[in-house]
Amino acid sequence: ATGLAEASVDLVGAAQAFHWFDTVAVRAEWQRILRPGGLALIYWNSRLLDASPFLVGYEQLLLDYGTDYTAVAERYQDDATMQAWFGSGLRGMVQLPNVQHLDLDALRGRLLSSSYAPQPGHPRHAPMLAALQDLFAAHAVDGQVAFEYRTRAFLGTLD
Repeated sequence: ATGLAEASVDLVGAAQAFHWFDTVAVRAEWQRILRPGGLALIYWNSRLLDASPFLVGYEQLLLDYGTDYTAVAERYQDDATMQAWFGSGLRGMVQLPNVQHLDLDALRGRLLSSSYAPQPGHPRHAPMLAALQDLFAAHAVDGQVAFEYRTRAFLGTLD
């Protein structure tokens, strides 16, 4: 419930958080607030789990130390689900490569911003950070690792 007036916006969108949404409720709310012909845009980055030895190791680190990683890990809708969600209003979809080059501090920040990363005081917190440092040391090139994603975007009306 956005609190916005009916038919008051031309474009509404969501990114990474879309996988947490009740898709039936958000579709109804967006239909309510969009002007006729208004567009909905949904996009997110999906981490490539096995595109490099670093990413394979990072995935294993999350499996080994994450508090509830397997339950909440990136569970984005597939193309068929998104096509059905938009229905005949789907105007386009695209997949694009996206790479972030991270130094150790940025990689640590990326990991610690995840809901499944154990927080300070948790018995797996310090061992996870030690394993992350080892992983970084094993795969960094010029002080950075490549965090590879595929950005997926869907655009359409909600007729």
